[in-house]
Amino acid sequence: MSINFPSFLRTWSRRNCALLVGALVLTASCQSRSAQDDAGGIVIVNAPVAGEVRRVLVREGAQVGAGEMIVEIAVRNEGASAPPVQPEDPQARAAKSVTTAQTEIEAARAEVVRTQVEVQRLTPGVAAGQASQGELDGARANYERAQQRFQHAQDAAQGAQSGLVAARQPTFSPATKSAATPAEQIIAARASSAGTVRVLNARVGDHVAAGQPLATLRADAP
Repeated sequence: MSINFPSFLRTWSRRNCALLVGALVLTASCQSRSAQDDAGGIVIVNAPVAGEVRRVLVREGAQVGAGEMIVEIAVRNEGASAPPVQPEDPQARAAKSVTTAQTEIEAARAEVVRTQVEVQRLTPGVAAGQASQGELDGARANYERAQQRFQHAQDAAQGAQSGLVAARQPTFSPATKSAATPAEQIIAARASSAGTVRVLNARVGDHVAAGQPLATLRADAP
């Protein structure tokens, strides 16, 4: 049996070329699908704000759902108000007012006695020509002012005493709650889609910037 070598070679070349082209196309297709899987299945969870990582709520290899919290970040409120100062006890304040009023009464009473003695001293002196009428009139004016001051002190003491009695009465009004601004706020970084946690880049106590990657997820296939 004779073989036509030129015809055989042409047939063998066409077959091998077809196989080679098919293998190259298959390899390129597989590489293309692998590149698409690597690029399209990755989800990056970024820090929504700058702050300190307070808690890491997942571990590497864990399955998470869309919207699930991954990391909690504490944000310091610069305008946070200081703790409110406790008001003075009403009874203590009323008792202090009573003490002040009593002290004022004693001072006013001493002024009345002093000016009265001055009037009594000058009155006979005017009659005897030892003092002028002007001096006596001035002493009487000081005496009247001292009496007015004494009366005002007594009225103030009475009001302070009434306030003390009222402060000792039980009250049933609810206590007013303080509206102080909290010192810090907790913001959560969440997964945008369901998947598996591959890498965690955040640790408790880390200070992160807004937009910084915190975790890498492999998204679940649709």
